[in-house]
Amino acid sequence: MATVQTILSKAIAWQTWTADPEVMALLSDLQANILKGHGRDHTANIFVSFEGMSASEIAALLKGLSFAVTSALDQLRAAAAFKSAGVSGGRVVCVFLSAAGYAKLGAKSVPADVAFNEGMRARGNLDPITFPSLQGVTLPGLNDEPPSAWEAGGAWTPGNPIPDAMILIADDDAELVSSATSSLKTKLRDAGAHLLGVDIGLAQRRRQTRGGSVKGEGIEHFGYVDGRSQPLFLAEDIDENRKAEEPKAKKAGDPWPLWDESFLPSQFIVPDPAARTKFACGSYFVYRKLEQNVEAFKRRERQLAGWLGEDEEGEERAGALVVGRFEDGTPVVLHGQPVSGEPTNNFNYTGDTKGELCPFRGHIRKTNPRTAGDDFERRRIMARRGITFGERAQRPEGADFEEDDRPTGGVGLIFMAYMNDINEQFEFTQAAWAGNADFPGPFTGIDPVIGQQENRPGTADVSWIDGHVAIGTKNPALKADFDFKTAVRLVGGDYFFAPSISFLQQPLP
Repeated sequence: MATVQTILSKAIAWQTWTADPEVMALLSDLQANILKGHGRDHTANIFVSFEGMSASEIAALLKGLSFAVTSALDQLRAAAAFKSAGVSGGRVVCVFLSAAGYAKLGAKSVPADVAFNEGMRARGNLDPITFPSLQGVTLPGLNDEPPSAWEAGGAWTPGNPIPDAMILIADDDAELVSSATSSLKTKLRDAGAHLLGVDIGLAQRRRQTRGGSVKGEGIEHFGYVDGRSQPLFLAEDIDENRKAEEPKAKKAGDPWPLWDESFLPSQFIVPDPAARTKFACGSYFVYRKLEQNVEAFKRRERQLAGWLGEDEEGEERAGALVVGRFEDGTPVVLHGQPVSGEPTNNFNYTGDTKGELCPFRGHIRKTNPRTAGDDFERRRIMARRGITFGERAQRPEGADFEEDDRPTGGVGLIFMAYMNDINEQFEFTQAAWAGNADFPGPFTGIDPVIGQQENRPGTADVSWIDGHVAIGTKNPALKADFDFKTAVRLVGGDYFFAPSISFLQQPLP
């Protein structure tokens, strides 16, 4: 007989569910969006306080919500139907609880993760921070923006209580999300719960000039393809990825895989500590609302290009040095200019040991160094499920943002990610890598996109190099000293747990 641990110790072949009762039991009790992103373009993230409610009232509310929650099995079957017949998968609903929510419920068995129980507000102010995997080494903390400076007018208004729960509603139709949200607000009010606010997600997409997704590639507000290099832990997804990517690599004369996208499900899914069934599982969930100052980022791109002595063509590469990819997703370590088509993930940095093609501080290199065979690095990977927020000027289908459409606020990315250990995955990535000016080596500098510490003026922290101009010529690499200040600001968020559906149906023993 299979156990939860044995199922999570290898890629899950979900299409065996009709003949494998253990897999069916796990997938039927696991919430959607964990094994695979829901892919909808419109979301509502609804934050709730249980203040003043009794444990039995909270339990009744959760039980009522559980019947609307989408299971992993329902999501996967709907995705398969859409792929084969074009039938919409419809709405996805997920429910999350914070440590504060578990406490008000009075649950006897709660998720044990230390970071989860302390909460993001306390952890963001923790300095220094330690990681067991670094054997007691201390590092500067997350350095989060204090809650007193978070976004006002919604869930994160300074003075608001920590959310006890979050309900995610996702659909491809904005009006359906809106109507479902209105209905939920009535249900929450009738149950005695308090609505703290709603964050609306609106996916931004851009069609590639050739190839790529028919729906368009997801992009963030700086204009770069987002959500690439996702970990795969469904056997069917791993096989499909191999069939698509291996021939491309062979045609290009590259080994495959240079970057292994397959991961064990146990890196993202844990047994539910309050299991009501044998195969009940859940996942730790990090939610961070990140506001983007588009004008500042684009201005600094131009300034960096100027320091490097680049022309207009080089301005694109200056941005690619910062992010690690061109706007169309082309990895800068592979090409000095964009290569249209679906962005590849079959690359690593073994041919760029000095960081002359892709800087060590480039965002995607800082947060995923891609060292072949390095399990220590791979254990940091999270299952990211982010979506952009904020309105932009309407664009013709497939077009890019207008050059003069550069908001200084009100737009950004809702970073959401599933994992089995918040400290060793999210916090490690943010503090030990992105915010650590000495990773991967002394005076590397912070991640110019999401780093929250300061570079050291007058040091190599602010040194940039563009080795692409030297390829095939006698020209030396361009060099510049320029402190690329981040244009991303935390305006809200917290740590949650996505419990099993059976727990939501019976939250009190």
